[in-house]
Amino acid sequence: MDSFVKPSREIMTIFDISKWYRSEAYQKYLDFVRRINDSVKGIPTTSNDIEVGECLQKIVKMLDTLDAFIDEYPPEDMGSQRFGNKSYKKWYEQMSLEIETLVKDILGVKPEASIELVPYLLDAFGNPTRIDYGSGHEACFLIFLFCLFHIGLLTSEDDKAVVLRVFDRYLRLVRRLQIVYRMEPAGSRGVHALDDFQFAPFIFGSSQLINNTARLIPDFYLRSEIVEQNQNENLFFSAIQFINETKTGPFYEHSNQLYNISAVQTWEKINEGMFKMYEGEVLKKFPVVQHFLFGSIFSIKERTGFDETAGAHVKMPGDSGLEKLAANRHPTSLAGIPE
Repeated sequence: MDSFVKPSREIMTIFDISKWYRSEAYQKYLDFVRRINDSVKGIPTTSNDIEVGECLQKIVKMLDTLDAFIDEYPPEDMGSQRFGNKSYKKWYEQMSLEIETLVKDILGVKPEASIELVPYLLDAFGNPTRIDYGSGHEACFLIFLFCLFHIGLLTSEDDKAVVLRVFDRYLRLVRRLQIVYRMEPAGSRGVHALDDFQFAPFIFGSSQLINNTARLIPDFYLRSEIVEQNQNENLFFSAIQFINETKTGPFYEHSNQLYNISAVQTWEKINEGMFKMYEGEVLKKFPVVQHFLFGSIFSIKERTGFDETAGAHVKMPGDSGLEKLAANRHPTSLAGIPE
């Protein structure tokens, strides 16, 4: 019988981050993200050839329930305040009161695992004190899914549905939270960030676009009309559409990283570069991973066979390869393309 524990923080200072690099959780999480990424290569979000098992149906139902809570706590008048509608705190409190019951329903015959899984969901929808959201919160939802695979409630046969049904539904929920409650981007790097809030949709979405039958090339996501037409077909264009709807001004100014990456010739190269960027910009950033929780499933325990010299080969921020492939794209080279 599995023994579950309440997960806790292990990365207290920047000097603890090496424990994370060396841990079982680090490698297993990367392997998990890559596996589900590979499962959706060339597959549109609207594909009918995706089976959604009972466990995944329950997760979608949970996300629907959390979405409905937003209607119960409409935003307060904020006046001239830019970020942080206080009604989010009420939504979060309601979510935290209901989440254990919802998770136990998902777990079915393994309700005892809730002690270990619930904390990841409590961190997956933003921070109630700061009223912010970022890629670390997104990672917590993926860790929750990783745990479900580990305890056997999900199998590799669920990979496609995990990305194209469950994660897609999660994105629609958190985007609504971001808009309704004017959530602040957590640790935003402004124009130097890939996106204010998300990262994973660009990984999975670029995988979906590999050998896509619509013949969409990377350059096309700078064309707003093409993005709007294809937003429901893949997570990458959906993420770009959200940016187009929520930001003003030229795309190359407010989303410079994405603008430059559009010059990369193939989706395969973008997908591989996104993985390296994710590792460097999210998983190797102390401000993000200091909040990660570790237990018996997502374990800080040093992995067997850890290579002491591996650090010499670690790709660090700015070393994804996309920067070189994109090589100084200039706005004037795209004259006539809608901003």
